[in-house]
Amino acid sequence: MSSLLLYILCFSIVLLAPFLFWNTSAKRKLPLPPGPPRLPIIGNIHQAPKSHAWLKYYVWGKIYGPVVYLNMLGQPIVVLNTSSAAHDLLAKRGGTFSDRPRFIVAAEMALKGMHMLLRPYDERFKLHQKLENLVLCTRSANTYLPFQEFETKQLLYDLLLGGGGSRQVCHGFFERTTASVIYALFYGFRVKTSSDPVLVAAHSVNHEFDQLAQVGKYLVDSIPLLNTLPPFMAPWKAEAERHWGRQRSLHVGNLQRGYESDGWNFAKAMRNYIDQESIEMPIEELALDVGIMADAALDATTETLMWFVVGCITADQIWVSKAQHHLDTVVGQHRLPTFADRPKLPYIDAIVEEVLRWRPAGPAGVPHYTKVESTYNGYLIPAHSVVIANHWSITRDQSVFGSNVEEFEPERWLCSAGEESETTLRALPTIGFGYGRRACPGQHVARNILWITIARILWAFDIEPGLDEDGKPTIIDSMACTDGLVSKPLPFSASFKPRGDWARNVIQNECSTHDSDFVGILAKIGGDLGSN
Repeated sequence: MSSLLLYILCFSIVLLAPFLFWNTSAKRKLPLPPGPPRLPIIGNIHQAPKSHAWLKYYVWGKIYGPVVYLNMLGQPIVVLNTSSAAHDLLAKRGGTFSDRPRFIVAAEMALKGMHMLLRPYDERFKLHQKLENLVLCTRSANTYLPFQEFETKQLLYDLLLGGGGSRQVCHGFFERTTASVIYALFYGFRVKTSSDPVLVAAHSVNHEFDQLAQVGKYLVDSIPLLNTLPPFMAPWKAEAERHWGRQRSLHVGNLQRGYESDGWNFAKAMRNYIDQESIEMPIEELALDVGIMADAALDATTETLMWFVVGCITADQIWVSKAQHHLDTVVGQHRLPTFADRPKLPYIDAIVEEVLRWRPAGPAGVPHYTKVESTYNGYLIPAHSVVIANHWSITRDQSVFGSNVEEFEPERWLCSAGEESETTLRALPTIGFGYGRRACPGQHVARNILWITIARILWAFDIEPGLDEDGKPTIIDSMACTDGLVSKPLPFSASFKPRGDWARNVIQNECSTHDSDFVGILAKIGGDLGSN
């Protein structure tokens, strides 16, 4: 930090100290929620987790309860650690708790306020929700099933040919599959390899955005007054503007490619609605809406599949054998599982839900924000609080999921134990797709791709740890993961071995994909949805 910025920070604290002291010590009718002890003025900033914040929030939740209060240099933060607390506030009181805190550099400057995940909850946000619902509602999602079956055929073929080796190989296969489903639906073109230029460009831009969005990186996010400084004293302004140029180039380029592609896609459907309703919207705004949806879906779905592989290798293998028994009984050994089999395979749905619970891809969620004072269970939630639904704690709520929350156990999602009676999913809280008016609009599409991918992999392959240099199985730490909005397992190796010659033969016979099939599937989707 430069001496000038250090001087400004100290000066700002001196100016703000009387307000902060008054704000944290003023008499209230109700107490604040419990939390770790705070120091005068700085609050809990000295206790702020430097990484993997969800783990620290979980520990605090065990000590202080379902609602934990923190104060970071005058900024109130409320952490929700149970499903009931998150549902009560973020869903039932969505009108109060659906906003977002300010991200001055990452959201307002680098993306001109057009990032859907970070937009404030206003009329423009509602318009974009309506646009997204046109292509992501349950009815629309069900029309995409043939294309998801189509792309998972190539995945099985890829795993058959190169299924032994490093995480990078495995991750590349999953990412290509997920990306091809997403980019075909969103823009009308397939992704045939994990080294496709469109994926390389997306990785580069998204990595740069992650750096911009790091909490605490820019002092201006905590002291907005600094944004009035001239550019030569505010280097973040030039960084944000450069990033905006890259974001615009990537997403507008993909959108225009979607307009020019043959057949139906999200980009065309959303533009048609905008034209029909005479809505004024710059091309950058629509491009960012479609592009951010694609980015979020790609990361979260790919990493959930990677966590599924970790679960297959590190968790009790009984559930894998049980799933394969169900698949063998319903599907047999002469064809691939399809969505038509889904009503008879609730155990696969249970596995999908358990992966989302056991290792949520977004363990700390995306923070909400409330502009007004509120109360909950006898506690005061101050106005201008950042509200965090800590998915890691919520997925470990023993009052909901039982005492064995660290185990991978699909049975918890089924109505009763016993093979013959496991036919219906229990109405447990769904995990990983947000709450209320901020819930992920793509969750139906995501669950479908997870279901068909997991069903086909378990039908076709046994998954084992990779071997080390001495030929011994590698040891994988199922808790080892990256930090950030999306939590990724650290590098590991895995081997996908066909369960028999019958699996190898079916894959070789059924799993060659052709672009002619792809064009026909998209044309049928457009016809089913009544759009060109």
